[in-house]
Amino acid sequence: MAKFALWWVRWDGSDYVSRMTVWDRKATAGDFRERGFEGIVILDGEGRNSHCSGFMYSNGYKDGRELAEWVLSPGVDTSLYVTIPFYRPDGKQRDQAQASFSSVPDSYYRGWIDGVLSIDNSDLRGFYWSYESCLQTGNYGKNVSEEFIQSLHDYVHGHGEELMWIPATGNRGVTYLDDPSFCAIQSLAGYFDYIFVQPNYYQNSTLNEKYGTVPYTYQKLIEKVEWIDNMPGNVSIEMEVDRSILYNYISRTHIEENFREPLIERCGPRFTHECLIQYTCDAKEIAFHYLKAQKDVLNRKYKDLAYYFSVDLRVIDEMKGFSRRLGEAYV
Repeated sequence: MAKFALWWVRWDGSDYVSRMTVWDRKATAGDFRERGFEGIVILDGEGRNSHCSGFMYSNGYKDGRELAEWVLSPGVDTSLYVTIPFYRPDGKQRDQAQASFSSVPDSYYRGWIDGVLSIDNSDLRGFYWSYESCLQTGNYGKNVSEEFIQSLHDYVHGHGEELMWIPATGNRGVTYLDDPSFCAIQSLAGYFDYIFVQPNYYQNSTLNEKYGTVPYTYQKLIEKVEWIDNMPGNVSIEMEVDRSILYNYISRTHIEENFREPLIERCGPRFTHECLIQYTCDAKEIAFHYLKAQKDVLNRKYKDLAYYFSVDLRVIDEMKGFSRRLGEAYV
């Protein structure tokens, strides 16, 4: 059983900086271990927030090594999975992904992987394919070929490392996800050691089905979990929550994060203490539904889980306390 936390980083123009905090200090690997996480996924927003020095193998090698030098420091003592950035900071792809990158000598992606591997560190367990879209190789995606994903898997495994993917389903329901021309998760499942599907229930209040738009209710979350449960055993879900559950955070900054109902829509520009308390409680309830749905469908939690919780580990502390009061362990 493995629990993976997402550790967000960004390039500040001269070096990498961690975005993760605990209250007003920077989080450490020890903070993740103390909260029950056995693995950490280093990611940057599909590549938009990591350094990109050019479109060649040598540039990928330099950029990958640069991140590895920063993150693979001695004494981390936690299993690490390092991102493979899909996008450049300008939003364009870092390289073509329509053919096997292994057969292209100057592939940026292959250079990136080699650059990360050039730093010898026993904590590195694998790589995270950062392109989140569940479309991928489907007829509606066409940004990536199955040959590319297969060769990515083979190359990473050839170096004794694992490969992870956390695809987003967004506001699409099972009628879309069942369509292989739309969703590629089914066809690509065999090329990853871990897949954590994003239900995106926490972020969306409505859901698009082929027959129309409907409320994204708990029953619709159940349908997604049942759909995931019919996948191979390496497919699980991502637990999703953010700083919208932290009273002190949103009362001070008035930032709504990505919760399904913006604070200002619920409480207005001059929100009251009572409205804010109810808002954070509702956000925690929606986040708890991810755990409840697993129990209702599986009668247990998935043995492997990834956790998105924005950039503050207090979110995990708050959810652990909330779940404990309901008789469940969140992590």
